[in-house]
Amino acid sequence: MRKLPPVGVALQMGELLAALRAGPTAEADLINALQERVPSPHVFLFGSGRAALTALLSAMRRRSERRRVIVPAYTCWSVPAAVVRAGLRVLPVEMAPGLIDYDLERLARLDWSDVLAVISPNLFGLPGDLTRLQGLAEAHEAQLIDDAAQALGASLRGAAVGGFGPAGICSFGRGKNITALGGGAAFVRDDDLAVDVAAVADSFRGEPPPESWAVAGKGAAMTTALSPFFFGLAESLPGVHVGRTVYEPNFPTPAIGNARAALAARVLNRLDQLNQRRGQMAESLDRVLLEGHALALPKPRSGAVPAWLRRPVLVPEPERRDELLAAWQAAGIGASAMYPAAVHRIPGLEGDLDLRGAPFPGAERLAASLIALPLVEGLQREDIDLIDRVARNVLGKRRTDRWV
Repeated sequence: MRKLPPVGVALQMGELLAALRAGPTAEADLINALQERVPSPHVFLFGSGRAALTALLSAMRRRSERRRVIVPAYTCWSVPAAVVRAGLRVLPVEMAPGLIDYDLERLARLDWSDVLAVISPNLFGLPGDLTRLQGLAEAHEAQLIDDAAQALGASLRGAAVGGFGPAGICSFGRGKNITALGGGAAFVRDDDLAVDVAAVADSFRGEPPPESWAVAGKGAAMTTALSPFFFGLAESLPGVHVGRTVYEPNFPTPAIGNARAALAARVLNRLDQLNQRRGQMAESLDRVLLEGHALALPKPRSGAVPAWLRRPVLVPEPERRDELLAAWQAAGIGASAMYPAAVHRIPGLEGDLDLRGAPFPGAERLAASLIALPLVEGLQREDIDLIDRVARNVLGKRRTDRWV
């Protein structure tokens, strides 16, 4: 059966060859390319985006007695895992109704006295209100870390996401805007912080990076598996876990290595093209889904240029979410419920939480209502029509323009 993957970038032959033939300057070349994208005098490479985030937080705590980190109450579970890995406590803050962003009024009323840093959202490539978030952080003498793990290439009022505040991160994981089958980067715009990040980074190179042949081979296998004609078979293979969300603060931290750096640099050349194509697919989906379905579609804020990674939709009746999700999946659409719980309900995180911002009804509703639709190269007009038909069958033709 033809089945769309939930996310992924199919690699081209030249990109695989770049990984196979990577030279000793590949990491330096990637750093130069990233600096053109997200202007920063200092860029550090790591084995993953969460390792980059951990390194930034670990460096920041060296110069402060503060030990709390504000995170969106609904976000990727790797974010709180990185906070805990850095020896800090997770302080979730509520989400705004109908948005995948902070409730900034709640955030402004919060006690920031022991807050070291606040991490921006930017989930699915949708920029948050980064200008106001940066202002709040500065007013409370906290650090903003601009998380572009899902938003590389996005911008807000002409400024690159990842470039707000003194530091930011990006990721080159399998399900990100570009992929190197792993890896990440920290963007640092504060010279003193850069000194500490450099010192911390040395402790993140305990494991050797993957060999060139392994990176090229896994890249070829992944590209084959992303074909709608092979994905269903690939995800059924033993040991393959697609879309599984795990909270694991003791994650490995190998160096990125020249092979993955060379691959990331080559795919980075296609970033604008990839983001533009995903944006066109999101527009096509929006035209269909806004015609008459009981769905709400989070939209980019004014002045934002998104880097669509997946198209999030919200089912205003959460009890219908699982029914629609199962129907789309049964039809071969790589839809996903994404993160199965709000941050304060992550199993294993309980002892590292600061719940002064509770309750979190908006975050819990997001976790219960959100479906992410794929924006992958295999998405065709007939798939969009199928998404439409399935939604009509499950939800009927009722329409909603608001999130209540």
